[in-house]
Amino acid sequence: MASLRNDEWRDYDDVDENSFTEISPLLVSQKREQLSSPSIIESLDYDRCPNEPYMAFISTKTKSLVRWLNLKDWIMFGVIGITTGVVAFAIDMGVKYLSEAKFHTTFSFVSEYSDTIMVPMMIYVAFSLLYCLIAAAAVAVTPEAAGSGIPEIKCYLNGIRLPKVVRIKTLACKAFGVLFSVAGGLPCGKEGPMIHSGAALGAGIPEGLSRLLKKMGYTDSFFGVHDDRVKRDFISAGAAAGVSAAFGAPLGGVLFSLEEGSSFWNQALTWKTVSTVSGF
Repeated sequence: MASLRNDEWRDYDDVDENSFTEISPLLVSQKREQLSSPSIIESLDYDRCPNEPYMAFISTKTKSLVRWLNLKDWIMFGVIGITTGVVAFAIDMGVKYLSEAKFHTTFSFVSEYSDTIMVPMMIYVAFSLLYCLIAAAAVAVTPEAAGSGIPEIKCYLNGIRLPKVVRIKTLACKAFGVLFSVAGGLPCGKEGPMIHSGAALGAGIPEGLSRLLKKMGYTDSFFGVHDDRVKRDFISAGAAAGVSAAFGAPLGGVLFSLEEGSSFWNQALTWKTVSTVSGF
């Protein structure tokens, strides 16, 4: 089967660690050292350098393989969108049930202690304080989950590698923090945190599936998560899905990621992001 010409590989950047092993062992060792030092803030490699090893690598890829790699990407973008919607729905339902529990208990004490308002008020304050303490504990466990997360995601999409920002642990603490903060009555919402949550899902799901498939014997990096450009595209789509889930505006999510979030974009990513948010 004929190999691809160089110009046919311009729109696809799925370069993984294992494929580079035979071409540049030094590049692989540097990448592993970078991944093993998550506390270092450094730049991400978003630009391609058309050197001889890279050209030798892309010349080994065939058209059928590129189609398969693109199909995997499309599937992954859809999974990210669906998962982000599930997380947003779970947060909404959690806030609803926690708020109902707080108000139901408070109203029951209002009926029981009709001659005074102090006891029901203390119950209401106790519930609110408990929820806020749980939210504070989640942030204490993972400080990267504090705030809306939008500035951190914009930094990542523009080439600054912030440590632990898009990890699944950060996502879990962010979701719990938002859940209990809103239920506790704090003046905050889930809009900004959903952007951070969607971006974390965009980074974590492909990497998790790649590790799972690798343990199952699939030696190649299934979704190219060792390539910063591929991971950046997944995070861009995840951020767009977060906006769509928070506001119910799919096109608004695409425009946010395109205009406000990322400085690196291409036409193929536009349609992949549209497919990500199309379920909303």
